[in-house]
Order: sequence, then structure tokens, then C-alpha cells
Amino acid sequence: MQRSIFDSIERWGNRLPHPVFIFVWLSLLVAVLSFAASITELSYNLPGQETQYVQNLLSPKMIRQWLGGSVNAFINFPPLGIIVIVTIGIGLADASGLISYAVQRLVNKTGTWQLTTSILALGIISNVIGSVGYIILIPLACRAYQAAGRPPLAGLATAFAGVAGGTHATIFVTTYDVVISGITTSAAQLIDPEYVVSPLGNYFFMAASVVLLVVVGSIVSIFVVEKRQQMMTNARSQREVITVTQTNDKAMWVASGVFISIVTFFVFSAALSNGWLAPFEGQALGRSEVMRGLPVIIASAFGLSGITYGFLSGNFKSENDLIRGCQKSISQLGLFLLIIFVASQLIYLFKLSQLSGVLAVSINALVTHMSLHPALLVIVVVVLSAALNIFMGSPVVQWSVMAPVLIPSLFYVGIPLEVTQAAFRIGDSVTNIVSPLFGYLGLILASAQEYDKNAKIGTLMSLMLPFSIAFLFAWTTFLILWVYVLQLPVGV
Repeated sequence: MQRSIFDSIERWGNRLPHPVFIFVWLSLLVAVLSFAASITELSYNLPGQETQYVQNLLSPKMIRQWLGGSVNAFINFPPLGIIVIVTIGIGLADASGLISYAVQRLVNKTGTWQLTTSILALGIISNVIGSVGYIILIPLACRAYQAAGRPPLAGLATAFAGVAGGTHATIFVTTYDVVISGITTSAAQLIDPEYVVSPLGNYFFMAASVVLLVVVGSIVSIFVVEKRQQMMTNARSQREVITVTQTNDKAMWVASGVFISIVTFFVFSAALSNGWLAPFEGQALGRSEVMRGLPVIIASAFGLSGITYGFLSGNFKSENDLIRGCQKSISQLGLFLLIIFVASQLIYLFKLSQLSGVLAVSINALVTHMSLHPALLVIVVVVLSAALNIFMGSPVVQWSVMAPVLIPSLFYVGIPLEVTQAAFRIGDSVTNIVSPLFGYLGLILASAQEYDKNAKIGTLMSLMLPFSIAFLFAWTTFLILWVYVLQLPVGV
């Protein structure tokens, strides 16, 4: 069999140390770099703010500061609480047999293209409700592909590409729209104190991007990623067969009714102005207590529907079966928790050192001094954002540093603020799936190892790089055509 470049990437990537040690070595490297940079008094300036100097992480002062905040850095790491809570509910649904049975019944009526495009679309749309896609859709995609006799890792890659690679593409207004536009507004007011960027500032373009990413992602998934996976195994995966019975069908429909009822109850309670859980006056639904408690709602919906299916189908006999189901699901989070701990410390140290600000501002300054056509500058912003995203992770932190420099500078060379913002959001999305610092890496790797015990970072990189390259090229080209050829508005 002829080796492809992705096989070489996988072999090279799998020779790297375990992700835990990668984070440890990177943390030590950041500490050493901060020591060297502090000696030279390296600093950066953001408009309207005081000069920020690189901090020496090896000094007693910074060591104390790290020790004082290290526990909170771990506890407050965004994916941690969400994943633990939701895993309890999903564990009950899985232990009851509901997930396997429902996936098998669904796949029996779904074709190759239908399954792939549906997973990609659901992955992109799932960003409306935060981290749910990572926790629910990716494991389900693996199950669905396995049930259809297709490589489970191709299902993982497809779902991951939709959820993370399409982070900013949306047909609904998300929290990112609100937060990112707020940061852009702050940067824009350095030019015009009255300027306000709407949360819908990129809506037209990002909504159209959903279709683009589903089409491009489906082609890459079926003809590149899945084809390579099939060649590596020399055959199609064995189709998972589950016996279909009238009892299980009835249990599945009743459990589905329980799930839909719970979701419907919370949606109407929160969305209606006089609802039981409606936001307080002046409070947006996206920032309400219901949205912050969404993991508990999701866990409840999956857990109660799983309990219903388990007892009606006969898979659950007593409360001990429920406890064993929860224990099994929680026990599978060991690797994830370990990676999350070391990853949270690296990100915290990087933040304390101020090296991220120096890196971003220096590169931003280089971009703004380039004498290029506006369309080429937009491409540079996309590539710059994509590169920085590999190291900085959080889009909010990254844009907070980039916006005050890029927004005013590019505005004066004729690039609208909303276009610069859209270029950043493309770059911030497409390298999520290949970043070794991505917050959900531990969870994705643990899911991959359920189907391939030898899966490592190289395995994930070889799976996701085709999506990342295709999304970067197609999405950037789409933006240039949208703005400079078709001359369409990017939003409201």
C-alpha cells in the first residue's frame, strides 16, 4: 500500500511524548523563555493601557502567584465541570443500552452522505449550546459509523471537524457572537467613541458558511479521511448488529418521549417571557442561570431517558445497575482529567508570563505595516489568527489582544471592522482541530482510544489535518469572494 503524507504525519506525531509530558515540557519551556525575556525587559503596549512587561516565572514572586492560583486554574478550566456532569447522564443512557439501540435503528435508515452531512451540520449547530457537541456528538458519531460498518475514527474526525473546526459558523446567534463583537466594539471606539459592532455583524457570512463547511467537510470526510481509514484496516469495519425487538422499540419511543418532554419543558420555561425560569428583566437568555446550568439539564435528560429505557427493556433490574452505569462512565475520564490538569497549568503559566501578549502584538504590528492589497491583508489576518490559535487557545483572550492593534490599523487601510473580525473568526476555528493545546484534546483522545488503543496525538493530527487545510483554504476563499468579488454585506 502506498504511503500518504498523512501516514508520515501520523508516524511522526506518534513518536512525540505522551500529551501529558508535552504539556509539562512546554510549561518548563515557557518558564525558561519568561526568564530570558524578563532580563531584556521585553514588553508590549495596547492602546489605552499601561505597558505590560514579561514576568519571570522562576522568580519567588511568580512561583507564589502560580501556587496560589494553580488549583483554581484547574477547577475553572472550562471543559472540566461540564464534561464530568454530562458524563453522568450519558453514562446512564449508555449503560441502559439506549444509545446503542437508538443509533443502530437510525443508521439502518441512513445512507453514507446523509449520515456524514448530518453529523457535520449537527456539530456546527451544536456550538449554540456550548460544549455539548464535544461530549455527546463525537462519541455518538463513532457509534453511528461503527453501526453502519464504517471506520469509527472517521466518525470521530467528522464530528470533531464540525464542532471545533466550525466553531464560529452559525445560523443562530451564539455567545461567541456577543462576546467577540463586544471586544471589537471596544477596539473600534479607539477610532470612533460612538461606534458599536452588532452581535449580528458577521451573521450573513457565517450563516452561509455553515453550508460551505458541511459540503467541504463531507467531501474530505468520505473521500480522504474515511478512504484512508479503510485502506489502513484493509476492509470495511464489521457492522455492529443489535437485535431489534418490539419491547426495545417500545422502550426507545417512551424514553425518547421523556427526553423530548424534559427539553421542551426547560426551553419553554426559559424562553417565554412569563416562563418559570425566564431570565430576569434586562438579562439576556444566553447569560442566564439556565444557560449556565445547561450541563445539568442535559445530564438529566439523558439520565432519565436512559433509566426509562433500562427498566422498560429489562436491562436495568435495580438501583445498583444505575450506580454501576455512572461509575463506569466516570472511571473513563481518568486520562482526560490528567491532561486537563497539566494543560490548565500550561495555559495559566503562559498567561502569567505575558508572553502571549508579546507574541500577538509583535505579529499584529508586522501585519499592519505590510503594504498589501486589502484582500491580501485579510488573508494574512486569517493565517495569523490560525497560527496564534494553536498557542493561545481561548478566542476571547486571543481577540482581546489582537483587536486593539488590528482593528484601528486595518480600518485606516480600507478594511471594514466586521471583515477583520470575520477573518479572525475563520482563523480561530480552523486550527482548533490540530492544536495540541486545545481544551478538549484529552476527551477526544480518550474517545479515539476506545476504538484504537494505539491512538496518540499523531493519529488525531493525521485525521484532522485534511479538514483543517480544506476549511482554511475554502473558508478564506469564500470570504474574499463574498467581500471583494460579490461585494455582499457580511452582517447587520
